[in-house]
This record gives sequence, C-alpha cells and structure tokens, in this order.
Amino acid sequence: MKKYYNASILIIGFLFNTTVQAQSKKFKIEEEPFWITVNPIDYGNTKLDHEAEDGYMDISYEKQVSLTQQTTYFKKTIRILSEAGVQNRSEITIEFDPSYEQLTFHSIRIMRNGKWINKLKAEKIKVIQQETELDRHLYNQSLSAILVLEDVRKSDIIEYSYSIKGFNTIFNGKYADSYGTAFSVPVNNLYYKVIIPSNKEVIIKYTKAPNNPGIKKSADETIYEWILKDVHALHVQDKLPSWFDPYPSILLSEYKDWKEVNNWALQLFPRSNVLTPELEKKISEIRMKNPNPRNRVLEALRFVQDDIRYMGFEMGESSHKPFPPGKIIDQRFGDCKDKSYLLCTILRAMNIEASPVLIGTGYKKTIKTLLPSPTVFDHVTVQVKLDDNTFYFDPTIQYQRGDLDNIFFPDYQCGLVINENSNNIIDIPMQEKGMVKIKEIFDIPDMFGKAQLKVKTSYSGSFADDIRSSFQNNSHYEMLKKFRDYYAPYFEKIKGDSLHFEDDEDSGIFTTEEFYSISDLWKIESGKKKAQFESFVINGIMNKPADLERQMPFYISFPAIYSESIEINVPEEWKAIHSSDEIKCDNFFMKTDFSYSNRKFLLKYEYKTLTDNVSPEEAPFYLESYDKVNKSIAYTLTWGYDNNNKIETQIRAEDVLKSKGGRILLSIGLVVIMVIGIIIWRIWNA
Repeated sequence: MKKYYNASILIIGFLFNTTVQAQSKKFKIEEEPFWITVNPIDYGNTKLDHEAEDGYMDISYEKQVSLTQQTTYFKKTIRILSEAGVQNRSEITIEFDPSYEQLTFHSIRIMRNGKWINKLKAEKIKVIQQETELDRHLYNQSLSAILVLEDVRKSDIIEYSYSIKGFNTIFNGKYADSYGTAFSVPVNNLYYKVIIPSNKEVIIKYTKAPNNPGIKKSADETIYEWILKDVHALHVQDKLPSWFDPYPSILLSEYKDWKEVNNWALQLFPRSNVLTPELEKKISEIRMKNPNPRNRVLEALRFVQDDIRYMGFEMGESSHKPFPPGKIIDQRFGDCKDKSYLLCTILRAMNIEASPVLIGTGYKKTIKTLLPSPTVFDHVTVQVKLDDNTFYFDPTIQYQRGDLDNIFFPDYQCGLVINENSNNIIDIPMQEKGMVKIKEIFDIPDMFGKAQLKVKTSYSGSFADDIRSSFQNNSHYEMLKKFRDYYAPYFEKIKGDSLHFEDDEDSGIFTTEEFYSISDLWKIESGKKKAQFESFVINGIMNKPADLERQMPFYISFPAIYSESIEINVPEEWKAIHSSDEIKCDNFFMKTDFSYSNRKFLLKYEYKTLTDNVSPEEAPFYLESYDKVNKSIAYTLTWGYDNNNKIETQIRAEDVLKSKGGRILLSIGLVVIMVIGIIIWRIWNA
C-alpha cells in the first residue's frame, strides 16, 4: 500500500506543478486603470516613524473600487527603516482566486537616493498554490503571486500597485465590504475610493467614529472618497474577546436588510432537491430503526457529525454554496454548509422541520451592529423544531452523545435562520448543561515523600465532547502523558501509572480515572517539609490579563462550570478547624470549603463563570476577586521544627493547625537512628 501511495503522490505532484505552470500566466502587466485617482505622496514625511514596527513604515495605502468595472485597485508605499525592515518587507505576496479573479500588476519600484528603480519583471514573479488552511481541512485553491525583491537596502522606499478584477458571482452582483481606518501600525496617507453606478445604492456605516466622505455625483455614478492623514498606530490590550473589534472601520453594503440576505441564502439551500438512491437508503434506515422522531433527529445528527468527515473546497461559488446532499453522502465529506444542508435534507424527508442557520463565530452578538451582508457569516449550523421545542445543532462537532435536551451548542449567541419567514437576526440561548467534576485522592502512607494520587473526573455537555474527541484522536499513551503533564508543575517526580475511561452514550457522560505515583511530595523550606494542595484543575481555567489598567474588555473561559474536591489521607491524627469562603463578582464565583476528620482532609471547590468577558468597568472588582481566590485556594501541609525547637505539623489555609503526631514520628525516627548507630559501632569494633 505504501508504494502505491508514494507513486500517487508523485503523480499528483506532477499534475500540480503542471497546473501551476499553466496558472502562472494568469497575471498581467498593464498601465494603471483609467478610472483611478492619482494621489500625491509625501515620501519625506517622517512624523510617525517612531511608531513603526518591524523595521519599516507604511507611507501610503490606497484601495479604490469600481463596481462598474468590478475591479479593486491597490497601491502600497513603505519605507525601510532598518535591517529588520529589509528582512520583513523584501517580499511581495498577493493572493487571488483564479476561478473568478484576474490579477494585473501596474508597477513595482524602489526609490533610492531620490531615483526610481524599476522592479516589475514578469520572469521574476512566481505564482504558486499555497493552501493556508490545510490544517483546518479547507482547500480554497487560491494562488499567490510572489516576488522576492533583490538588492533591498535600508532607507529604500518600496512602492507597488496592482488590480484584481472580478467579484465572486455567488453574490449575484451585490457588493459589501469594510475599510479599516486605523491599524496596529501607523500610516501617513490612507485613501479609499468607491465608484457606485447610478443604478445601485449602498448603505454606509461607521464603527467607533464617523468619517464623512467626499461625494461626487454624475448622471452615471456616485464617487465616495475618504482621505486620512497621519493615522497613528492603535495599540490594543491583551486577551480581547473575539467579538470586540478595537479598530474603527467604514462599512458598505448593497443589502438593505437581513431579509434580503435571507432571500439570497434561500437560493443556496433549496428545499426541493432530488434524493439519490444512497441518500434515500440512509433516510429509510433511520426511519425504520427509530419510530420516535426525537431518536430520528439524534441518529441523523450523529451520522452527519461522525460519518461525514469534515473537508471543504471553498473556491469561487463553493465558498458559500453547498454541494447537493446526494453528492455529500456519496463522497462522505463536506464542510459546515455541506454537513448542515445534508442534515436539514435528511430531517425534512422525515417531516421534521429543519433550517440552516448562518453564524458569525467571531462577531457573536455584535453582528447585530453591522450592516446586513452575507460576508459577515463564516459558519452554518442547524435549527430543528420538534414537539414545540427548538433545538440548535452544529454538525461539525464530532462525538456528541446524550439525549437531545443535553446536546451542547456553542455560544454563538445569535444567527440568521434561513427559511421563507426569516427577516432578522435572532438570539440563540446558551445550550450548555454540562460541567466537570473532579475528585483527587492523595494517599500519604508516611512522611518520607511517597504518595499515591487517584483522580476521577466526570465530564458532561461540551466538556464531554472535548475529552471524548481527545481520546478519539490520541493514543492511550499520549492521553496519559497529557494528564500527567498537567500535575507535573506541582509534583516534579510524578509518574503516570494507568488511565481508564468510560463513555456512557445514553447520558453523554464521559468518565476518566487516572493513577499516579509521587516520590517527592515534600519540599524542604527553612528546614521544614511542606506539601501544597490547591484546585489544580480550576487553576488552569482562571485567567488574568497582562494589561491590568483596562480600556478594553478581556475574555474569560465561558462556559466554565467546575467542581473539584481534594481528599488528603495523612499517616497520623491531626487537629483541624473547619473553614469555608465564597468569593463572587459579576463575572464568576468561587466557593471553598475545608474540613478534617479521622486523618482525612477534604478540600472542596466550586467555580463557575457568569459571563464571557470582563468589561473595563468590571475589571477592578474582577481582579480584586481573582487575587482573593489566589490567596484562599492553596493549603500547605507543614512538618518540622517550630521556633521552640519542637516538632509541628499543620495544614494552612489561613489557620495554623498543630498536632502531637509529628513529635511521636520524630521520636521513633531518633530511636531507629540510635539503634543503627549502636549496630555500626559494634561491627566496627568487633
């Protein structure tokens, strides 16, 4: 099999190279388009050079669009400030989709000592196919035109311009786009121009701050122009939520409302389609096996999730248009739109109401603040209505188990349901009933450092989905190593002994049991033995931003629902005091409880996040609560001499707890040492 596989790779490689060589002729070299505006550029402007990064400065950026010509013109000018800039900007790369776009170069040149050097030479430009999303199993077959500039030096000015002609026909001639008006780096000159034919009308909206355009009208067209000078770099803070866009922008769209977007999508997901024999067979199997409609939905969902592998070809119209359901089931793969369309088709054939749902995974709730447009969506899921209940499913999630009421749906927050009656974005409630329950048991047989650790964890909801997927995609050895590595920062000499798991498909609960041997439980500090115990798992969930003075929100893990208990079985009797605490803010709560009985300490933690982000106004109280948690969750077991040269044993939360057991253990140890000493002395003097 391996030999045939290698041979096929060679054949594919040959065909690939041949194809790329043919495609390399797709770019042209022509004069700049007649319809663009030629803007003067101050090449000597150095006002913002001190804000520049990576050794170069963006002197000018232009984007000019003609809807009549269906062409976008770009012009970029940069100044090389240092050797780092030579390294970072001596290569020009332009991506385009050859299925509907035509790339044309107009100029590539370098200014040195006030003189221009022409660098536009067709034979120097290489066109290659770079599949940048292969790790996500997506193939877009886009091409990259690459020019490695020769003889670039510090203080050079690089300038190039090009056009891309052709709009994706999937949008039926309608236009929507966004134009950033601030970036993470400074720009001296920023220029946008959009030419709208008189028979078209666009809506314009601004995020963050308005920026009124210059407008020119004629009988045939309307021209919008935005000119910005000396645009400062915008520095963003860390851990921003995906939906928070700190950069201001200009939004344009021909779509008047979400109903118009829905009508566009209805053509992509038609209800009437021919069922192939293979598809009819599968539907018949599900129907015959499951008289109950709820079970039919569940089996159809699992089939699409687990048996149709995720893979997408997203060039041209395929970027938004799914394959026919019959083709999807025959090839047994598809991306989100393919899998969702297949699931809808199967359910509709069994008289179960199902509709695709367009999702903006990054925008989430803020999608409502954007202009209506198909381009704001990057995902497709499914809405199912059954028995007066509404369910949402994501067919791209594998290995989901449990009944319909407990199937997890990600926190996408809102979406556009595609059906004949849809006319607006709807809210999608959180569909998460799962949590993680951890019980860690430390058995400490003596005070010499050895201990056994047993961890039993129960996962439900999305947490079960995640761990189930991990076991499906990793070997048993790798999983044990991953779990061991989780405790290694706390116990350096910890050995993973074994790992077991159990998957209850009916309830959807996934359970793991881990077994470890620890040989260095105790750490020596100031002549005392210490061992620290804390909420090991919950510690890894909580996070704190690096930028503490917040002007922007930061994300926290959500949903996060954890219950963690730690049982510590010690080798002697102790005296202890019960304590508990509850720390709560608008974003999370943590409850702790500490108790002791019969040589057993029990530490209990409950943690739950209440929001997916912390606003700048909430940040001070969140950080204060976070610090309180850090101070209260750790418990230290200490064994050694106190200030009066007496043995003390204690566990510390905020209380110091003592016992006589340590003295007894030390006395026994001293007796043993004396006996050994006498034996050695007698042998030596025999």
